[in-house]
Amino acid sequence: MSDRFEPDASIDLHGRRPDAAMELLRQTVSSGKYRGKTLEVVHGQGRGILREQVRNWANSSPLVKKYWAGEDVFMPGGGGVTVLFL
Repeated sequence: MSDRFEPDASIDLHGRRPDAAMELLRQTVSSGKYRGKTLEVVHGQGRGILREQVRNWANSSPLVKKYWAGEDVFMPGGGGVTVLFL
């Protein structure tokens, strides 16, 4: 048995334009499919533009209870990952 945290689901946004990536994230979260679950958002590290947008959105969305920055909780992918608690 592993002590490592495993999110319930994952969505990969890196490589997408920020506006298209954020629209996909909003649609995914608002669908309700992952309500009560954890969703790993893979946004990549790059220049941090998408990471910042994802985290700002998560911080202000009533659909997100809390989020973890991957680098703060030692997730594989580090700063290229954000975990949403929905």
